[in-house]
Amino acid sequence: MYLAVDVGGTTIKFAIIDDQFEIIKREVIDTPNNIDLRIVDAICKVAIELKKDYDFEYIGVSTSGVVDTTKAEIVSSGINILNYVGTNFQKELGDILGVPVYADNDVNCALLGEQWLGCAKGLDEVFCLALGTGIGGAYYLNSLPQGSNFSAGEIGQARYDAKTGTNYEQRASTIALDKKIKAELDSNLSVKQFFDNCKLGDEKSLAVLDEWLFYLAEGIVDMLLILDPKYVVIGGAVSQQGDYLITKLVEKIRELNPIKINKTQFLAASLGNDAGLYGAISVFAKK
Repeated sequence: MYLAVDVGGTTIKFAIIDDQFEIIKREVIDTPNNIDLRIVDAICKVAIELKKDYDFEYIGVSTSGVVDTTKAEIVSSGINILNYVGTNFQKELGDILGVPVYADNDVNCALLGEQWLGCAKGLDEVFCLALGTGIGGAYYLNSLPQGSNFSAGEIGQARYDAKTGTNYEQRASTIALDKKIKAELDSNLSVKQFFDNCKLGDEKSLAVLDEWLFYLAEGIVDMLLILDPKYVVIGGAVSQQGDYLITKLVEKIRELNPIKINKTQFLAASLGNDAGLYGAISVFAKK
């Protein structure tokens, strides 16, 4: 039995996963500010209570930030979570509960989950692009290479543009699209409603979509030229647009990619919010 934990900027999700890899118990708490109450202490409190009823033997943690996976320790973190660097999940969580802990970046975990049980099941060469508030990247090539600084595959900070003062994720993330929709179309229009309008052929909506897809495709083309993966998984809530998004995105990528023989296949993530939970325990479950 496993305890999977997914640490986000707003909430922390918990899942007890049995030996058939079914989620049999879920918990959600608000993410503490990591000042008055530390994130790892909040996780530990919930884990201790769950341990009373579910005798899990392993803990997997999916989290934002750069993680030293050999130590299960946060080595770099963005502004969304303060005072996070130095958090060691093995010492401050696993040792207290007497179980081993694996911790990794949330996009790495999402890719591991999709490669294990989701849309990329069994595939041996996959890049995952997770679109949300920012853009995260992860690369799987027979295993998950971490890089010498545990940040292999990260792409969100790339493509800085001096004219606009923005980087890739500031132009091409889902939140960037949302801001563009509200500024140029309707301040009350959601991303989902926007895509509905696009599917109905609304010209103004399609123009906004085309510009956003251009920004998104630029970074993907750079990645293709460097890694040339067999498959790319598009994750995040926007992946629920499925074939419609994938078809439009691939058209733009083919247009921009100078390597016209490229045959990389694009897939929409299928595990949703559970991908990171499954990925976090996959290193134990697959042994």
